[in-house]
Amino acid sequence: MLSKIKLLYQNRLSIIGTFTILLSLYFFAPTVLLPKNFLMPLEGTVKSSNVTSGIISNEKKSGREIKSRQTTLTFSLNEFDNQFILSEGSSNPLFNGYNESDKIGSYLESSKKVVVWIKKWDLNNLNPEIFQIDIDGKTELKFETVRSKNQTLFLCQLLLGVFFIYAGNMIEKARKK
Repeated sequence: MLSKIKLLYQNRLSIIGTFTILLSLYFFAPTVLLPKNFLMPLEGTVKSSNVTSGIISNEKKSGREIKSRQTTLTFSLNEFDNQFILSEGSSNPLFNGYNESDKIGSYLESSKKVVVWIKKWDLNNLNPEIFQIDIDGKTELKFETVRSKNQTLFLCQLLLGVFFIYAGNMIEKARKK
């Protein structure tokens, strides 16, 4: 049993793999494994709504600048003190098209009733994570869409961690020969 646990920390590559798996469990597993009955609907009317879009630049270690477009939808409901934020990005900084945040923002402006689905324990959080948005009875942001984005990241990071642990184990076996 002890030798199996040692597999997780026997060299730097194994430690990186273990750390990658733990990070994926911490950041993505709560969303990926969250059942819909753990969500609560907040129903109300739109108090304010704002869509902003801008170009974000990040400098890489090589000194090269990478630009991308970030669109953020911020809105609040009359009945709650929460501020709801929905962000999405495009890797193309020249993209000036109509995206999901723009679409939801335009629907919010003319809506009569909005239902925002959040985790039950996030009710007291000022900026709760949004899992689903229903506008006038029509679902505009689906729970499955939010979950599937995180599922892809979760699985990729989990597989990368397992690969690092496996590679670390192969390196240790080669050293012992």
